[in-house]
Amino acid sequence: MGGTATVARFATLTDGSCVAYGSRGEGPALVMVPGWLCHLELNWSHPAAASALEKLSAAHRFVWYDRLGCGLSDRDGFELSLDNDVEQLASVLDAAGIQRANLVGYSFGVPPAARFAARHPERVDRLLLYSGFARGQAMMPRDSLEASTQLIRADWDMAVRLLATHMLPNASSQDLRWFSRFQQVAAEPEMAARLLEHTWAMDVRADLAAIEAPTLVVHDRDDQVIPASAADELAAAIPGARRHLLDGNEHDPFLRDSGSIVEVILDFVAGRPIAPRTTPEPPHASLTPREREVLRHIASGATNERIAATLDIATKTVERHVTNVYRKLGAGGRADATRAAVAMELVSAGSAP
Repeated sequence: MGGTATVARFATLTDGSCVAYGSRGEGPALVMVPGWLCHLELNWSHPAAASALEKLSAAHRFVWYDRLGCGLSDRDGFELSLDNDVEQLASVLDAAGIQRANLVGYSFGVPPAARFAARHPERVDRLLLYSGFARGQAMMPRDSLEASTQLIRADWDMAVRLLATHMLPNASSQDLRWFSRFQQVAAEPEMAARLLEHTWAMDVRADLAAIEAPTLVVHDRDDQVIPASAADELAAAIPGARRHLLDGNEHDPFLRDSGSIVEVILDFVAGRPIAPRTTPEPPHASLTPREREVLRHIASGATNERIAATLDIATKTVERHVTNVYRKLGAGGRADATRAAVAMELVSAGSAP
């Protein structure tokens, strides 16, 4: 990010483990509790994420950190437990000299943020929980968890690509490449699998009634990773909590949808009303990964028969996908579909027929 390079600092837990954290800006402390995988420096190397960092640190002392097992923090020699996750947050606050903070818990960072707020109400001003849950089992059934961890352990390269398309369903090819590399650099596959298993076992439902801080639960309406029903359960159990749904289907907060969630965070922390976001989704947002793949072949000039042979599916299946793609895009034919594919960066303008 050029002049925005992160200077890593370190907090030490009682077991001697070291947690790397970064700090930028001045003003009221705003601390982000990380999701599944994280990397202190690489987190912000994507242009959209860099823009989010600029906004968050403009009016706040923004602090973020690598959970143990990831990034620049110690990657082994520690206990995987929710209480350890909470201690990591407390240690970062202490090392940074922060007595009270506004907390943003993201995804798998929501349970630790919620438990910390319940146990240490004197240290939390406001609490924002984004794309999260009260119990890890709300994000997927047991067989899906086992399939995911088996793939991560067996083929990390394939796993990161599949996870990228799942977490960023509207992403360009460049975004998907960036996010795939991010995951691989952030953690080793065995640790990634263990962290996913650990997260699935989290359950903070018994902690939520003790939260005193003003709380906002934010979720993308059609999040592809964690269903919005998890946000309903979370908000219903926290006294006085408000739920705010964003019109989107992505899970990562800062790569594709950085504008709306960043503004929600800043408005909430400042005590401003949260304005409804009414910007319509682009037509292609509802395309499935398979439909996007078919659209890419359409834009490359392939016939339905050729697409069927390339994807090893029936021609009638391709025809059904083509019909759905045209309907969702409002395309009147191949030319309209090709223009949409170019806009989505599925193909370059020069390669389209």
